[in-house]
Amino acid sequence: MKRILSCILSVLFCVPFQAQDDPVIMKVNGYDVKKSEFEYFFRKNNTSAPVTKKSVMEYAELYLNFKLKVQAAVDEGMDKSESFLKEFRTYRDMQAADYMIDTAYLETVARSTYENSVREVGPDGLMLLHLIAITPKEVTDATMREAYAQITEVYDMLEAGQDFGRLALRYSNDSSAKDEGEAGWVSRSQLPMELADEVFSIKEGEYTKPILYDNTFFILKAGPRRDIGTYEDNRDDIMRYLENSTPAVADAMNRKANSYAKRLGWEERDGAAVARLDSLLEEVEPEFGNISREYHDGLLVFDISSREVWDKIGSSTKEMEAYFKAHAQEYKFQEPCFKGMVFFCIDESLFRQVEKALDGLDMSKWADTIVTFNRENVRLRAVRSSSETGIFRKGQNAYVDYVVFGEGEPKTIGSFQYANYVGKILTAPESMQDVASQVAEDYQKYLESQWVKSLRKKYKYKIYKRALKKVSI
Repeated sequence: MKRILSCILSVLFCVPFQAQDDPVIMKVNGYDVKKSEFEYFFRKNNTSAPVTKKSVMEYAELYLNFKLKVQAAVDEGMDKSESFLKEFRTYRDMQAADYMIDTAYLETVARSTYENSVREVGPDGLMLLHLIAITPKEVTDATMREAYAQITEVYDMLEAGQDFGRLALRYSNDSSAKDEGEAGWVSRSQLPMELADEVFSIKEGEYTKPILYDNTFFILKAGPRRDIGTYEDNRDDIMRYLENSTPAVADAMNRKANSYAKRLGWEERDGAAVARLDSLLEEVEPEFGNISREYHDGLLVFDISSREVWDKIGSSTKEMEAYFKAHAQEYKFQEPCFKGMVFFCIDESLFRQVEKALDGLDMSKWADTIVTFNRENVRLRAVRSSSETGIFRKGQNAYVDYVVFGEGEPKTIGSFQYANYVGKILTAPESMQDVASQVAEDYQKYLESQWVKSLRKKYKYKIYKRALKKVSI
């Protein structure tokens, strides 16, 4: 009796509490969509619209369609392809870094790095250093005398008023020469004492006499100075430096993984613990689990949608033509539209020449023909539609409104006073090309709806409306 009671209690007090905390919102071919997953995606995709019971239910239908597409991609084996796994792993690992690193520890290291830098910089702060350096290729008495003669000559030119940057560009064989001698911001501690004492003892804009150090002759110029700034001023740069420093990141990852290992009773430590945490990160960090799922499912849906819908738009001309004919009534213009071009010419005779040249010519070739009239000098201007169809609706272009429809204020282009048009006024499209973008958009929606219908027939699914009411956004 006690054993039976114990089993009943385990069912009552263990399973239901967990289910109530994160109940199943829907099932899709055996996959359970938990409340936490649904809420995460709902928040991501409903950032501005007011949240109502209706909007939650509507999103549930959309999310069901999304998960059906994921299932279809999985059935096709798309989640096992090398290209998918590589792309997913790249996205996943980029996001995982924030969860695999002890950020508090890294922040401590960053502050310590800043404090060390403050001590190293010292009271003199930082200086924007400029320099001219002359180093002989081979160090002999003769080459050193030659280098000294050259640096002395450069110094004399500086004294005569020549520009430091140009002289550095011409004579210096230091890597800073390409930047006209600008060597960057330096502290006293970063320079050899002999050079630091000289350059930090002069004022901004001044330069030293030639200095010999380590077989190189230098002329140093003092630039502006500044202090190192606050920790907040430098934090981003320090963090970027630490993130590119393997020891710092490795220590931060070890600390994070070891804390999990201790809490969850793992035997592994350091690198082995990091590997285990990485393999279980989606489970131990539910928030990251949703982020990882977002990339995983999103990439799959993109790939299979490309094949089932988007790629068919460009390769299904006959099918689109048939769709257009079957829905021709839907594409009638609400008011007359103009298909053609408006021309502003120097006189009517030129327009008649243009009109004759375009007669019987496909509109796609009009532009090349028009250019020929302006080869020697500009004699006409054409007003063309921004779309490939060449169709203008009223109110879309002021020139067309006036010249074609006789509405609005008279408008001319520069000195081209004569205006006329070549084309026709339509009440309905002549062919699918006249409304190609709209047909493509509608046909895509049609393909999408047909695909979703087939998926809903193929897979078993269920939305638990009672559980859906517990969604808290």
